[in-house]
Amino acid sequence: MERITLRLCASVLLVLGLVLSSFTNISAKEPEEIWQELGKLPGAERQKRLVVGAKAEGTAVLYSNISEDNIQKLRPDFEKRYPVKLDSYRASGERIANRVLTEARAGKFIPDVIGPSNEHVSALIKAGLVGRYDSPERAFYPDTHKDRQGYWNTWDHNVAVIAYNSRLVPPGDAPKKYEDFLDPKWKGSFALDQDPDKSIMGWLKTWGPEKTHKYLQAISKNEVVVRKGHTLLTQLLCAGEFKAGIDLYAYRLADVKHTKGCPVEISYPDPTPSTPSPMVIAKKAPRPYAAALLLDYLLSEPAQKILASFGRLSGRRGVRPIYPELDFEARGVRLMLLTPDDAVQLDKQYQQLREEFLLKR
Repeated sequence: MERITLRLCASVLLVLGLVLSSFTNISAKEPEEIWQELGKLPGAERQKRLVVGAKAEGTAVLYSNISEDNIQKLRPDFEKRYPVKLDSYRASGERIANRVLTEARAGKFIPDVIGPSNEHVSALIKAGLVGRYDSPERAFYPDTHKDRQGYWNTWDHNVAVIAYNSRLVPPGDAPKKYEDFLDPKWKGSFALDQDPDKSIMGWLKTWGPEKTHKYLQAISKNEVVVRKGHTLLTQLLCAGEFKAGIDLYAYRLADVKHTKGCPVEISYPDPTPSTPSPMVIAKKAPRPYAAALLLDYLLSEPAQKILASFGRLSGRRGVRPIYPELDFEARGVRLMLLTPDDAVQLDKQYQQLREEFLLKR
């Protein structure tokens, strides 16, 4: 009996050893290895394994600049679909990037999915903090809304436009292009944000540095009003503090027009600059299955429709904006998407121009 008991104990220990060894091998895998393995599975099997793994991890952590009201609607939808809790930290894209970099230097890897600002994506990639993950949802986005390597994908994009107060500006006098503001009739009655990165980078990309410099010099002489904050500028335009503005956000203008009765109309220059709101997966995601599941969800049609319901602009094919002013396809608007690479390449020139013409005013 004693020998049988000893043999039984030995067998149990052997089995436990094999199980522990199996878990050790799994935990030793890097997140990118797990994502690559998932990518080789048939769709249904992949999804099943992804959900099982995410359920075991229990939580997905998102660092992003998605507004809190958007998160409050996304969270219950995500948690209803999957047995995973969604935790989030919300701040500006710049603060998100700085927090991730600071935590990484301290050896802390907290978020699974990260939504930094457009211009900080490259820095996070260079720091080795962004993983490559080929989400199946990427197939529903045009090439302009994702990179080829699988580092980033847009969850939203922001379009910078010309806008005017329709009570102060008759349709025949409405500004249609940037050069219209060189006319003396606009002197002192139009505004520009203190941080107009989308428009200035768009000018640098289409016009080049010399023409961009001359244009900023010319509108400065025409007494362009400079204020800090795109939301503030929109509010002042609605209140009639000035007649028109450059580099205002299309989604915000459409929203205040339809929800608050703001007398504002939008003009789309050709081309109209737009920047992606990138979403990336953390290379050392503490919960790799939950990370992949969350990123898949954020890029999915249900999540994109939730974001669109707030007036946001989805890059996903088939998700239409709720406001007719934002239906760029129907209006024939030619958008120029400024990628994270564009932001890096143009940032030095942009900052120099901003310092010379906007910050010193």
